[in-house]
Formats: sequence, C-alpha cells, structure tokens
Amino acid sequence: MEPVSLQLDHNIAWIAFGDPATRNLLTIPLLEALPQALAEAEVRGARVVVLQGRGDIWSAGYDIAAIPADLFDADPAAALGHPYERCMSAVSACMLPTIAALKEHAFGGAVELAVSCDIRVASAGTRLGITAAKLGLVYPHNGLQKFLALLGPAEVRRLLFAAEVIDADEAARIGLVSRVVPEAEFEAAIAGLAGRIAACAPRAVQGIKRTLQILERGTSLSDADLQAILALRQQSYHSDDFAEGRAAFAAKRAPRFHGH
Repeated sequence: MEPVSLQLDHNIAWIAFGDPATRNLLTIPLLEALPQALAEAEVRGARVVVLQGRGDIWSAGYDIAAIPADLFDADPAAALGHPYERCMSAVSACMLPTIAALKEHAFGGAVELAVSCDIRVASAGTRLGITAAKLGLVYPHNGLQKFLALLGPAEVRRLLFAAEVIDADEAARIGLVSRVVPEAEFEAAIAGLAGRIAACAPRAVQGIKRTLQILERGTSLSDADLQAILALRQQSYHSDDFAEGRAAFAAKRAPRFHGH
C-alpha cells in the first residue's frame, strides 16, 4: 500500500493517507509523499483538496519511534529540515484550499496536520488531543505557533499542559474544528463542501487564500505585502472568470469558471 494516494474527480483532489493497521501513523514515507501529492494536485488542475485518513480514522499522530535520538544534538536547526516539518509547511503553503476530513481520532502531530489545512470538518464522535506532555516531549514550536494563532494562549495551555483529549463538539466550541457533522451525513457533507468550493472561480479562491495568509501573519503590511494583495485583486478583476461571473449574475444562471 502506497502511503498516500491521489484521485481527481470533478476538480476535487481526494488525497488519502496512511495504513489503518497502524491507525494511519504519520511515518517518514507518508510525510515525504504528501507534499508530492499536493504538488501533483495543483499541476493537474484541482480546485480544492480533501485530505482524509484511510479507513474510519484520521490519524494517531507522528510515529514517535521514528524520531532520531540525535535529532537536536549536532545542529538544532536540522530539526526544521525534518520530513515532518517540511510536510506541515507544504500543507500550510498549498495554493489550493484544503479540507481536513476528521474521523474517529486525531492525536499529536495529526492535529497539527489538520490545523495546517484551511478547513476542518469532524465526524460526530471524533476525539482530538495533543498529548506531547504525556510522552515527555516539548511540542515543536512551529506547531505551537499554529495552535496559538487558531485557539489563543489560554486554550493552548489548557490542552497541552494537561494533554487534554476533547470531543468534536468541544473542538468546535474552541475553534479547533470548523464544523461537526453526524456520522451518517459525513461523506456527503465533505463532498458537498468540496463541490461548492470547486464551483467557485479558482483564481478568486486562491487569491483570497493568499491574501488571508499574508494577513494572518499578524504584522503590519509592508509595501511589498500591499502590492501583492493589490496585484491579486487586479488579476481577478481583469480575469475571464470575473467577466463570466458578472454575465452569469445578470443572466441569473450558474457561472462556468475556467480559471482564466
């Protein structure tokens, strides 16, 4: 079984990962293959990515046994080049909107993988936890930064200091997941959301995502940032898709976008 598979259907890239026999542990081969699948989805013209664990689970997290004993000994900066960090960065930086389809449980690094996606939808009954403190580990700072930006310092401290495991409803309350869906409706809800995103103008969606990434840094906009944002708006304004959107609106019909 390949660690990651990609299926493209109606502009939706369905990426499945892991091995249910190991609860979809984030192994090194998986972490190396996932960025490649994302890049392939972009090249093949996908408009949205759905990331899902194989079987009935999301993931039990990073394969702790694969951490080299000397990872931080010779050069602490080398940790940033580890496949885990490279994979999380690739998911965050993906130009396409990404949906994490969470089922059953997500622990440790698997929560960070979900948070690296744009939207997180959880099946009712899903349990989530960042349990590094129970393993005696200090969680990677890049992941902590993502959790802080999403949840705020109080919730991050509560979850990580006590290695809390919470249910999907609690995760939705604090903003860790975007939506909770009954199990019987989960697959249809994921497909429906992905379909609605794929039906929108790709250039506009990707431009909005890029603008949000710039704004989410939490710092004042530099001149270069502002120019980049204005360029994205200008490109969309002069695009064929904007012309199609206006024409469809006037004709009261569904638009047919081509990404140009």
